Amino acid sequence: MDGSGYLLPLGRLGAEIIVNRSDPIEVRRFTIAHELGHWALGLICQHKFGKFQQPTMSAGRAEIERWCDSFATSLLMPRGLVDSVLTDQDSPTFIDTILRGCRDFNVSKQAFFLRIWELSRIQVVALRKQMDTSPYKQFEVERNYGDQTSNPALADFFQNPTIQTQLGIGGPLIFFAGMAGDRSFRCSGRRTSNRHLTIAIMWKDNRGSNPKTNSRSA
Repeated sequence: MDGSGYLLPLGRLGAEIIVNRSDPIEVRRFTIAHELGHWALGLICQHKFGKFQQPTMSAGRAEIERWCDSFATSLLMPRGLVDSVLTDQDSPTFIDTILRGCRDFNVSKQAFFLRIWELSRIQVVALRKQMDTSPYKQFEVERNYGDQTSNPALADFFQNPTIQTQLGIGGPLIFFAGMAGDRSFRCSGRRTSNRHLTIAIMWKDNRGSNPKTNSRSA
């Protein structure tokens, strides 16, 4: 089978969703939700134009696929349910709440991390300890689960010697707060190996609340 899944319209019989059974369950669930998005678009077109088809969009197929991804994300991780598990941000073990969220919603880490970035601007970052480096630049960004526009500012954030020192302090859990430019932050993290960390950065605006989705990224 080429791909993760397909929607097969069957006329008056409805449709079937074909899923690649070799994919992990998290991928299969997202594929089904994505294809349901195609089904919803087809029904809208059928209602408007009398024919089950995918709509014509200015950006073409890529725009349709992005819409279906967004549909799947909202279906599997509704805003209200996601917000309900992100209430204990003052706890040093908040990172464990985030890591459990992937399992609670039965989605991939990437899908859940991107969802909480979208809703709450909680930025999950995977870090790797560099070999043979100075004590003030021990960790580099291996994966950023925020949008790509945040990468330059995130790199500057980790260039800060104070941040690097906090990350290098021993112990499985990491928890500290501070200022980065004109914004305050709280950081909760866990060491996943001798060289790897996963951290969540809770960015705050000047009033101390999480920025909304349309706020500037870090």
